[in-house]
Amino acid sequence: MNKTISINIAGFVFNIEEQAFEKLSLYLESIKRNFQHEEDCDEIMSDIESRIAELFHEKISDRKEVIIDSDVETVVEIMGKPEDYISDEPQAHAGTQSEEQAEFVEAEEVKSEGSTKNNGRRRLYRDEQNGSVGGVCTGLGWFFGIDPVLIKIAFVLLVILGGSGILLYIILWVVIPEAKTTAEILEMQGEPVTLDSIKDHVQGMKDGVKDGASDVKSNFKKAVNQGVKASSKLAQSLSKIFGILFTIGGIVGLLVLFIILFGDTGLLPLVGTEQVEDLPTLLGILYPENRSGMVFFAILIVTFIPIASLIFTGVKMLFGITTKYKKIAITSSVIWFIGATTLALTGIELGMNFRNQVEIDYEVPVEVDSTNTLFVDVAEDDIFSNFIEYNNVWNYSELIRVEDEKVRLGYPELRIVHKNDSTDFEVILYKGSNGLFHKEAIHKAENIDYKIDASNNTISLDPYFTINKEERLRNQQVIVEIHVPTGKKIKFGKNIDRIQVDVSDDYYRHNEMFNGTTWSATSEGFNCSECRDKRRMYDSF
Repeated sequence: MNKTISINIAGFVFNIEEQAFEKLSLYLESIKRNFQHEEDCDEIMSDIESRIAELFHEKISDRKEVIIDSDVETVVEIMGKPEDYISDEPQAHAGTQSEEQAEFVEAEEVKSEGSTKNNGRRRLYRDEQNGSVGGVCTGLGWFFGIDPVLIKIAFVLLVILGGSGILLYIILWVVIPEAKTTAEILEMQGEPVTLDSIKDHVQGMKDGVKDGASDVKSNFKKAVNQGVKASSKLAQSLSKIFGILFTIGGIVGLLVLFIILFGDTGLLPLVGTEQVEDLPTLLGILYPENRSGMVFFAILIVTFIPIASLIFTGVKMLFGITTKYKKIAITSSVIWFIGATTLALTGIELGMNFRNQVEIDYEVPVEVDSTNTLFVDVAEDDIFSNFIEYNNVWNYSELIRVEDEKVRLGYPELRIVHKNDSTDFEVILYKGSNGLFHKEAIHKAENIDYKIDASNNTISLDPYFTINKEERLRNQQVIVEIHVPTGKKIKFGKNIDRIQVDVSDDYYRHNEMFNGTTWSATSEGFNCSECRDKRRMYDSF
C-alpha cells in the first residue's frame, strides 16, 4: 500500500503516488533550472506542463486512477532528459546540480538508453495562425501532409457543385479543436513534443517577432506601395465595369425614351394604336395650343438629359477620360432645371383647370303606349366597338379617339332608377365638365354633343359623345337617367352592353348580362326574370 497525494498540473487535478510525485518534482525542477535564464521560461514551462498533463490523461482509466512511478518514467522518456537541452548561454548554474538531481539524471540516463522519444504521429487541430478562416483547411493540410490549397479548392468545388461545402466547413470548424499551446502546435505538425522542440518553437516565435520588428520600416513602405497599386488596379477595373453598365443602360434607356415619346407602343396611358395616336396629340387635347408644344419639349429635356449624362459618364469611365467638362455640366443642369420648372408650373396650371365642376340636366320627351314597356338600345358603334367589358369600362384610354378637330369619348353611362311617386317614364340627360371657373365649366358642359333618339316606345342612345378639340379634356361626362314608375318595364336591346349600365338594386351584373333582358318595376324594386337563366348560363361556363 502506497501513499498518494493530489497535484494540479496545467489546471488538471491528478492523484499520484508519493514516490512518483518526488520523481516528477525533481524532473520539473531540473527543467526549470535549465531554462530559468531564458526570456520565455514561463511560457516554456507552461507548455511542458500542459504536455505532461496530456500524457497523464492517457494513463488514467476506469481501472487506474492514480499516477504511479512507471507513468512518470514514461513521460520522461517521451519528453527527454533536461541535461540534453541546457541553454547555450554561459550560465553559472550549469554545474550546480544537487545530489538528488544528479542521482535522478544518472538514473534516467540508464533507463532511457535506446528508447525513442516520439514517433511523429500527427493530431488533427485547426491552425488559425496560418489559416484564413478558422484554419480548418490548414489543419487538414498538416494532418494529411498535403498542400492546404488543394483542400481549399476541394471545398470550393463542393460549394459550386452542390452547396454542401459551406455546411461541411462549419461542422469541421465546430468539431476540430484549435491548436493553442506549443505542444498542440507541435502535435499538429507531426513534431515530437519534447523539451527541445518546445524550446525551439518558442524561441523561433520570439526570433520571428524580432526579425519582423526590424523589417517593419522597410516593409511598411513596400506594403503601402503595393496596396496603392492594387487599389488603383481594382479601381480601374471597377471603373471599366461600371462604365460598360452605364453606357449600355443609357443607350437602352434612350431607345425606350424615343419609342415612348415618338412611337406607338401603348406604354403610356391614353397613347397607343387603339387610343390617342401619340404623346403630342394627347398633350394637344389636355393643354392649350400655345402650351402643348412647350410641355412636350420640357418632357423631352427632363428625360433626355439624365440618360445622356449616364451615357457620357459611362464612356468617360470606360476609356479613362479624366478631362472635366464643367461648362457642359453646368449648362445641362440649368437646362434640366428650366425644363423641370416648366413641367411643374404647367402641371399646376393644368390642375387648376379642374377645380370647378358643374352638371347640367336636360329632360328628353318620351312617349310609351299601353304596353307600358320602354325599349332601350345603343346605336351601332363605328368608332370603338358594339361591346365593351364592364370591368374595363373605366379604362378611358381605350375610349378616346381624336379626329381632326373633334374628340370622341366612348364612356356615356345609363342609369335605371325606380320611381314610386311617378306614373310616366322620365328621361333626363346630364352633361358634366370641369373648368378653371364655374362659367367656363358650364360652357364646356353645354358644348358636349350627344344624341338621344326617342320615338315609338324606343330610346336609342349614342355609344359615344363628342367635344371640340379646343375645349380640351376636362373630365367631360354624359349620364342618361331613366325613371321607371311602378308597374312599368324596361327592355334592353342587343347593343346595350356597349355602355355602362347601372340598374338600382341589381346584383346580377356580369358581362353581357343586360342584353335582351326585361326589368319590371315593382313596389320592392326591379325584377328580372330572364336574368336567372342568364345567371345559370354564365355560371355553366
